[in-house]
Amino acid sequence: MIRRKTYLITGASGDIGIAIANKLIQDKSNIICCLRKENQKYKKFIKKNKKFVSLELFFDINNYKDVDEAIYKIKKKNIKIDGLINSAGIATGSIFEMTPIKKIKEVFDTNLFSLLYLTQKILPLLKRNKLSHIINISSVSGIIAQRGNIAYGASKASLIYSTKVLANELTNYNIRVNAIAPHIVKSKMLRLMSNEKKKELKDQSFMKKECTVEDISEVVSFLLTKKSNYINGQIIRLDGGMEN
Repeated sequence: MIRRKTYLITGASGDIGIAIANKLIQDKSNIICCLRKENQKYKKFIKKNKKFVSLELFFDINNYKDVDEAIYKIKKKNIKIDGLINSAGIATGSIFEMTPIKKIKEVFDTNLFSLLYLTQKILPLLKRNKLSHIINISSVSGIIAQRGNIAYGASKASLIYSTKVLANELTNYNIRVNAIAPHIVKSKMLRLMSNEKKKELKDQSFMKKECTVEDISEVVSFLLTKKSNYINGQIIRLDGGMEN
């Protein structure tokens, strides 16, 4: 009997996190869900897929003590982790002179430092395998400099750089590290934008439409297969085609 692989997903209650979880379950994998709190969509997902969820871990990713306790629970249950998908993140937008440095630090804490801390803590579990994966969900905002994006864009740019460094350093342990950089995503985050802003962002893409959470989950699924064996340290853009 082939063992079902197990992947840990941060930000598991978000639209992207749930889409990734659903896809991995379809691929006959188990998942560990990391989230701060439940919402109705997540509750519905759990009710349907409880038997494929090896563990639910409720904690604030910015609280390093909570992260340590979460990793301890995984070790205590002796769960073999085949990969980490970092989907947790927060978004914000305002021009630089109107953005408090405190806010920039807050975004970096969630979108970069906390993810790096969790990744560092889970590395000993990933290193036990013949092959492991780390996939970071970044953003085109980390590649293209746009007005009003100093905090979010800079944090995602740093995550992209970190992805490349980790891919280089962790290759010795047969851990492949890649990132996915979507443009605007059809999700709760997009629904909070004004119609004018949404149209402006959509028009930047040749295809004139948003990326879907399913688009992202399909790429995650591909990166976890043997078909992507030679893909490492890459930033895969899901932007529908852009000039930059």
